[in-house]
Amino acid sequence: MRKSTEHDIIRWHERGYTVAEIRRIMPQCTTDEITAVINNHPTENGARRR
Repeated sequence: MRKSTEHDIIRWHERGYTVAEIRRIMPQCTTDEITAVINNHPTENGARRR
C-alpha cells in the first residue's frame, strides 16, 4: 500500500469515520488493510494502540 493511501486512511479515521465508512470511500483497500493501518498508527502520546 502506498504511503499516501495510508495517510488518507489515518486522516479519515481521525475525522471520526469508521472502518466501514473508509472502505466505502476507498474501495481499493480491504477492511483488513484499513484496520491494520489504523491499529499500527501511533496515538497522540506516541504509544502504539493494541
